[in-house]
Amino acid sequence: MTEDSGVPHPRVIHTRDPGEAKTRTQQLLGNLHHMKVSQGERAFVAHVEHRAVNGLGLMSSEYGTAVQISCAPPISIVTVNLVFGGRMLIDSRTAPVRATVVDDEHAGVFSFADDVTMQWTPGLRQLMLTVDKSLLERHLRNLLNEPVRDPLLFAPLVELRDGGGQGIVAAVRTLRQTLRQCGKAGPPPVLAKEVEHVVLTSLLLGQRHNYTERIFSAQPLPPPRLVRRVVDLIHAAPETAFTVADLAEFAGVSERGLHAAFRRQLGTTPMSYLRRHRLERAHDELLRLDPATGVKVTDVAVRYGFTHMGRFAAAYRERFGEPPSATIRR
Repeated sequence: MTEDSGVPHPRVIHTRDPGEAKTRTQQLLGNLHHMKVSQGERAFVAHVEHRAVNGLGLMSSEYGTAVQISCAPPISIVTVNLVFGGRMLIDSRTAPVRATVVDDEHAGVFSFADDVTMQWTPGLRQLMLTVDKSLLERHLRNLLNEPVRDPLLFAPLVELRDGGGQGIVAAVRTLRQTLRQCGKAGPPPVLAKEVEHVVLTSLLLGQRHNYTERIFSAQPLPPPRLVRRVVDLIHAAPETAFTVADLAEFAGVSERGLHAAFRRQLGTTPMSYLRRHRLERAHDELLRLDPATGVKVTDVAVRYGFTHMGRFAAAYRERFGEPPSATIRR
């Protein structure tokens, strides 16, 4: 079995050897780290599962006993660390407080601009979201509509009970559910892009960092012709897995500016317009479909980015006054 972190179905590590656990985990993440058993080496049992798609990954880890994990730049990912059944003590020179505690009420976000050491208590279980820094910086650039010149640095603690923290946890759950439900094949491109956008937006808007003020500062509305350019792109490629970040980059404006322009000119958001157009294209294809070909409603829906059949059927009925199956039977 190859250790390819781009494959959605889980890679599993189960070993009593700390060296093997460290080496194989490094292969999954594509980044180096050091790990040593702090106490109770005989109780060490590593159980690690990893799934990844399009620059996003989820890794669940437990080691049975107390361990210490240290990382030093360069690290190509940002991580969100959720822990259960214990505490993790973090030491980082870039944090406002050197010793940070991650527990049931606090998650950790690490940009790895400097050395980071994590002390795990015995029995700790961790669920870690990993995000490629290049992916985050591209999304940030679209939000700002300007180059990202300085490294992106997040505040290290997430308050899980407030709005921003809950949004980040919800995004992690969405990614986890998507990877589980889509199985070995992984999510189709349109769905993968949608989930990617949810995760990146939740992190960049929900957790404070050194670009937060600039993201939320006032920006001028783009000219009307840019909305027409985006609409033309959507109509020309309805099956393409666009996110609002892709559309904003195409238009050469920030996501916030594009949202405001669509609201002002069309009374909707870019993604709502995109979904409505995909729904209309699915309807047109179902009207032309010959049932004898064996093509199913599900095939058409997935091609246009609708992977939840219940929601697709409800939106279809609301828009066209009949279920998709009725359109085929005409």
